[in-house]
Amino acid sequence: MIQIIVVEDNQHKQDNIREIVLNSGNIKSDDLKIVGSIKEAKKLLYENYYDLLILDLVLPIEEGMDASARNGIEFLNDIHTSPMIKPPIHIVGLSGFSDMVQEYHEQFSKKLWNLINYEADSTAWHDQLKTIIFHLVKTRERFLQTSVKKHLYDVAIITALPSPEFEAILKLNDKKWEEVEVEDDFIKYYKSTFIKEGKCMTIIAATADQMGMTASSHLATKLILYFKPKYLIMSGICAGLKDRGLGFGDILVAEQSWDSGSGKMIEKKKELDSEIADIVFEPDTRDIQLSADLKAKISNFKLTKPNILDDIQNNWSGDTPSTKLRLHLGQIASGSYVISSDSTLNEMKEHKKWLRSAEVRAILNISPGTLQNLRINGTLAFTKVGSIFYYAFSDIQSLLHNGGKGGK
Repeated sequence: MIQIIVVEDNQHKQDNIREIVLNSGNIKSDDLKIVGSIKEAKKLLYENYYDLLILDLVLPIEEGMDASARNGIEFLNDIHTSPMIKPPIHIVGLSGFSDMVQEYHEQFSKKLWNLINYEADSTAWHDQLKTIIFHLVKTRERFLQTSVKKHLYDVAIITALPSPEFEAILKLNDKKWEEVEVEDDFIKYYKSTFIKEGKCMTIIAATADQMGMTASSHLATKLILYFKPKYLIMSGICAGLKDRGLGFGDILVAEQSWDSGSGKMIEKKKELDSEIADIVFEPDTRDIQLSADLKAKISNFKLTKPNILDDIQNNWSGDTPSTKLRLHLGQIASGSYVISSDSTLNEMKEHKKWLRSAEVRAILNISPGTLQNLRINGTLAFTKVGSIFYYAFSDIQSLLHNGGKGGK
């Protein structure tokens, strides 16, 4: 629940405070730390956040040293000003000297802290301390209850272009969309509630202010922070290769994806002895793999619910492609630019034909020793150039899909 630190050098007073704190609600002994010096307290406050600090004003800097009110007041000032100390949410001074309570009462009040007169034989300080702890516990409970609601919306939708992509989104649900303003944010957000067969789904949608991965990532981050959607969807288009049997409107699922713009520019000499070199881009084609769980669900959907894609195509109100809608799992390259060059596309395809050992281990989730065994027993074909092993991507796919066997 709440975390409490007590700074008190008197053992009898420590015991009394411990008893009151542990009987003030859902406070466990692990939630309570008691130390006898300012040095010990600072060490804990350097490393941890506490909800409540209870301290005597008359304290020693270290155990065995003389205690004084000056030490306690300087400690409070350090808490208020030092960037090294994690300040507690609330501070309670508990002093057995009534004259000190009167002297420093105003200083505590200005910072909205409490200074309580401690009398061992009185229960007045019990009630005051219990009230403060009760308030902190209830505040924390309300905070936790509020934060438990993980999702404010069911779905967030992003498009890369205002037209025609976002315009098409706003035509859905009979155009019943309402603008949502976020303070100091120029992006326009729109919300709508879809109701079908008695079920409601809340949608929040926005379009990026410009094309590219950076703008889309920025908008996705803001949607997640502001609206906490359960699912995040980006509606748009993706270029596909005709030789892979892709058609307009097909759904593409990235079994492996990589950033086509990630890499470095290098000099490549035209001839070994030549001083003339071309500046070429050497891509870093390391993959991000689709999770095995999600891949299994998509494969199962593809096998068991093929009619859903037919329903989408048959009931679509706008123009539909001439080919039948299908769902594909495969490689997808993402980048911050549109590729309209056959040579560039062929270079990208060529780079993904061969993988290095680290990439293969990541795809197969295996150790270096296991990969070595696959090479030795002929399960996985390879080519060695210098000290580097290369593997055909098609062989990796075969091994994943049907346990395909390659040779050296």
